[in-house]
Amino acid sequence: MRKRFWIGLTAGLLLQSAVGASPRRADEPATGVSGPSIAGELRALADYDTSGDPNKALRRIDAALASAGKVGNADPKAVLLVRATRGEALFWLGRYEEALAVFRDFDTRMTALGQPMTPRHADIVNNIGSALSSLGRLDEARLYKQRALDLSESLTGKNSVEYAAALYGLALIDYRRGLPLEAIPKVEQAVAIATMASSQSGRNAEYPTLFGITLSTLQIQAGDATSAVSAARAAADWADVHLGKTHRLTLAALNALGAALNDAGLYGQATPILRRALDMRMAKADPDPRDLGYSLNALAYSLDLAGFSEEALAFYERSAAIFETLPASQQPMSGANVFGQIARIVRDDGQTEKALELNRKALAMARRLASSSDDPEVLRAELSLAKLLISLEAPLEHLDAAQALLDHVTAAYSRRALDTNLDRVAAETLRAAIDARRGDPAGALARARPGIAALRARLLDRTSASTGAVRLRDQAAGTFVLNARIAMAAGDGQAAFDALQMAGMGDLQTAFTSLAAIHDRYGPEADAAIRAYLSTAAGLRELLKQRDREIGQDGDDRGDFDTARRITDTERDLQALDGRIGALVPGYAALTGFEPATLAAARSRLAKDQAMLLYGQDAQGLVVMAITRDTVTSATTPIPARRLATLQRKLRASIEEGLLTDGTSGFDRQSAYRLYTLLFPDPIAEALRHSHQVAILAPGMLASLPFDALVTALPSGDDADPLALRRTAWLVRRHAVSTLVSAASLSKAGKRTSPPQGFVGVGAPLLAEAAAPGDVELPLRTLPPLPQLPGAEAELRAMADSIAGDRRILVGAQATEAAVKAAPLAGAGVIAFATHGLVGGAYRNIVEPALVLTPTPPGSDGDDSDGEDGLLTASEIARLNLDADWVILSACNTDAGESENAPTYSGLARAFVSAGARSLLLSHWPVRDDVAGRLTLRTVTGARGSTSRAQALRRAQLEVLADTALPGGAHPATWAPFVLVGD
Repeated sequence: MRKRFWIGLTAGLLLQSAVGASPRRADEPATGVSGPSIAGELRALADYDTSGDPNKALRRIDAALASAGKVGNADPKAVLLVRATRGEALFWLGRYEEALAVFRDFDTRMTALGQPMTPRHADIVNNIGSALSSLGRLDEARLYKQRALDLSESLTGKNSVEYAAALYGLALIDYRRGLPLEAIPKVEQAVAIATMASSQSGRNAEYPTLFGITLSTLQIQAGDATSAVSAARAAADWADVHLGKTHRLTLAALNALGAALNDAGLYGQATPILRRALDMRMAKADPDPRDLGYSLNALAYSLDLAGFSEEALAFYERSAAIFETLPASQQPMSGANVFGQIARIVRDDGQTEKALELNRKALAMARRLASSSDDPEVLRAELSLAKLLISLEAPLEHLDAAQALLDHVTAAYSRRALDTNLDRVAAETLRAAIDARRGDPAGALARARPGIAALRARLLDRTSASTGAVRLRDQAAGTFVLNARIAMAAGDGQAAFDALQMAGMGDLQTAFTSLAAIHDRYGPEADAAIRAYLSTAAGLRELLKQRDREIGQDGDDRGDFDTARRITDTERDLQALDGRIGALVPGYAALTGFEPATLAAARSRLAKDQAMLLYGQDAQGLVVMAITRDTVTSATTPIPARRLATLQRKLRASIEEGLLTDGTSGFDRQSAYRLYTLLFPDPIAEALRHSHQVAILAPGMLASLPFDALVTALPSGDDADPLALRRTAWLVRRHAVSTLVSAASLSKAGKRTSPPQGFVGVGAPLLAEAAAPGDVELPLRTLPPLPQLPGAEAELRAMADSIAGDRRILVGAQATEAAVKAAPLAGAGVIAFATHGLVGGAYRNIVEPALVLTPTPPGSDGDDSDGEDGLLTASEIARLNLDADWVILSACNTDAGESENAPTYSGLARAFVSAGARSLLLSHWPVRDDVAGRLTLRTVTGARGSTSRAQALRRAQLEVLADTALPGGAHPATWAPFVLVGD
């Protein structure tokens, strides 16, 4: 089960509150103390929004009340109203007891004055309920909330913002009672009412944002990531326009949007938004410490999911320090979650005792702050502690403790969450694992089956939004791996095989399957329709990213409105295209939906010398399954995730050093050998002994591992000695390795009798253009200088000379986005790029992976174009029209994913597959100019007749390795840069 995070953002505070403020004014405080000026100041403060800067508001209110006291003839009613506003400022600062006293005093005094009930008075009644709710006194709170709802209905009607605020307050009490599914429709109604009412009156502009943030958080908890992203975007859009870019709620909405994007698996999009929110909060003269704590926690989580756990740990610890030093009455529930995240990181580092201590601290904190034992943070902490207890080789009493925790968690989630909620399914699967540990694996598999089936069905539903698929892929992987462990213990190979496929599933698989299923079978009209659908979907992703970039940035409102309109139009176009494809292609949904292969079908596709290798990784270590035509073998390797990652980093560091020295430095063969023993335990190595070709399906960081450079026997000699390196038992000597897109992708159905013959080569861009002056702001100018690629043109021309058919080379000034998009790509059997690749999210202005081309400023070549930024992004690539058997990316970082450390093939590779590529040859790292053309050329020309692409790549690598005349050729940095995706 992957790390999860619910309310650790500003939404955590907002879920505990439902303050009912009124007017939205931001006048500076009056400086005089005369009666008329004080009267005007009191009138202004009676209807003042304190949510944007409650500290500043409190200082202004206290100054006005002090002046009113000196004057001595202030209107008592006006003073009471200002004191009520002071209570709202106290509430926003988390000083709930003080706020409650102020609100009760207002209610009592206004009643004693014989004043008729007004909407403002009803607001304060609602606020009393909010303060009581935040203090955990839910029964009292509900009485006040219901009273506020009844008063607002009679005074202002059901379409008023007052009614929306009271309804929202009742929803929060449902939530705090552990009933978020009952709370969601109330909050949805409150958002709709508040948005309409505020649009008409121009008042209470903070309510749509506040309610929208809460709605997004509740939808995350219910397992609906797609709706959560939509709600958070709407809240952020509204706040940006109506509250201002630095308003406290605008920053809270940015944090909520980041949280929703994280939950959807879109870490590359989330990280820049969360960094921006943190920067803006820290820039405030008097930042609220809790807001900083929430922002630090949110950014930590995004970095954590993107694979930077060490950097994330520092942010988590800063957040935890803030929350822990707050007074007990102001500590947020999400503080417990922060300690739980720290516990997970130290657990992954093998520090189990420290992790156990932190998990118990998190649970104690959650229980102390919660008003209900079913509070989400309590359940989260119980689940985390139970998971750790199960993973330990612990005595039976630890299993008993874990079982008690999980019985409570599963019962609570059955009442409060959808059956696809990740924590609910994880808890059910962990509970089943206890049965397996107690000696009943068959019963355990049966217990886990309903939850796993629901999660599986959701992931395989072609109609599900892509954000949901990404979220399930990333965060449900550990649960599927645990299910595979249970199935293996029960001797059910099919269930284990299916679970590992689900654990390694990415939306690259569905893109690959979709095009392969439709192409050449239903005619050009259907083919054109599916390509239009993929192109339009890619355009929608780019528009959504554009809207995220616009939020919180300076710009005119017309541009924001135009983006929103284009999103609406594009979504409508997608629906129409989906219907058209359904009419043209019988069984369209079945054809385009990914379905894991059965074990029998997978074995039948394998040749005698072929094997399939599947990996799964969870907190307990690795699960490995090797499949040949005759055998199915499984094994496990216990290793903490951080230690495995450390070994991979050591290998990568050795590669990096080899790149800097042109292969003359040493290579860490000991780490390569250690990795081999972990990834190929004895039962697996023996099962693969007669398999010359191995196709690997591996998740996450394992997908970026250069398997060819693993060492299969204890190395001897000097790591820097070329002779010793050539004598090393590299894995490439034993197996030809390729990366699986899916367990079904070895099918012969994808082979064609008459593939296209042409060649298009693109590369050697004019990188100096990135730094050239001009009127257009090019993202390339914000990047560190990129090195020139002097051998790129020669590499492309050598490749073109060996390929039949029409050939086109775009280099230098011709290597522009416009030229690539206009090139005859559909008729090319081989398309090659020799340029730099950029990782999405690694730079603040680069939110998705991209290939670097030559930028063209506006008006260049005498035209009136808007210019191009020189980045061919993943979304632009996906809109290309390809039919190539080979796409070769001989570039720097072309394995880049959608975030700083996303799974290797989730970015550029996925985009090319969506555009129509059938197999890809990608570089793990920058390829030497004198080697790149040699490896790619020998691979492409060698894959003919009975020689597979994987065997052709292997032979090319071994040829470079054996070449004593090639300086540094024995180092893996030189001969092992490429990975084959598909075959």
